[in-house]
Amino acid sequence: MTVYIELVLIDNFVIDYLLLKATFVLMGVKTTRKRLFLCAFLGSVIALAFPLIKIKTLSTAVKILTGFLLTILSADYRDKREYFISTAIFFLLTFLTGGAIIGVYSILGLDYSAEFSIAVMILPVYVIIKVISEVIKFIYRRKNTLSWTYKIELGFGENSLLGVGFLDTGNALYDGNNPVIITTKRFALKFIDQNFYKLKFKKIMVRTVLGESQKNAVIIERLVIYNEGKRNIFNNVTVCISDNEIGGGYDVILHPAFMEERYDEKRDIKTEKVS
Repeated sequence: MTVYIELVLIDNFVIDYLLLKATFVLMGVKTTRKRLFLCAFLGSVIALAFPLIKIKTLSTAVKILTGFLLTILSADYRDKREYFISTAIFFLLTFLTGGAIIGVYSILGLDYSAEFSIAVMILPVYVIIKVISEVIKFIYRRKNTLSWTYKIELGFGENSLLGVGFLDTGNALYDGNNPVIITTKRFALKFIDQNFYKLKFKKIMVRTVLGESQKNAVIIERLVIYNEGKRNIFNNVTVCISDNEIGGGYDVILHPAFMEERYDEKRDIKTEKVS
């Protein structure tokens, strides 16, 4: 079999470029196209030497060291942790892409070592990297969303209502100096029905990009946020009742002030361990 050096160079250059770019997009690490081009070219040149190394362990070691070299030269990192995570993602993408390519070519009955396969490898690699990147981003977004989700409890006297709260850093709503949580009519009615004659109702001003408007609100006796095995209890919390559904399966939008450590110094908060 005749393998043209220019095809190997082009394929490895494009594949390394796509892998490096996908890595830094996923990590949010800034780099430049020039650096990616140069590192991808370096990687393709080194790849030419792989077939010449007859010792398998040495060949594997060179490939691993090449990966570390390409990632360290491709961008400036804020710390060592960011570099090592980026390198790990680069290796993960390389591994998943290589396995997927072998699988696709096996299903189609193609010899991926043949000249034809080398020449047309770029398109499936691009598709595979794109799919893998989107899956990783979806998992990351899902994990990140879950990390901002908390079990909550609205309480008044002996009555309480459990729900799911989402910490939204964009919630900047205050009732005077007191941070406000937002809930839906559906969830609010469950609580109001239990405690109608005990609750304090009021109107609060809500400012949005569409202007200002007054919304119905209620003062609850306590808000409980379950966080890391603890019950953080806040007293006399204002709950704004939204006309719209929150979405995402959440019952309450939490205010970021409730999750800040300095809030403990200003408000009446009680923290208990969950047994």
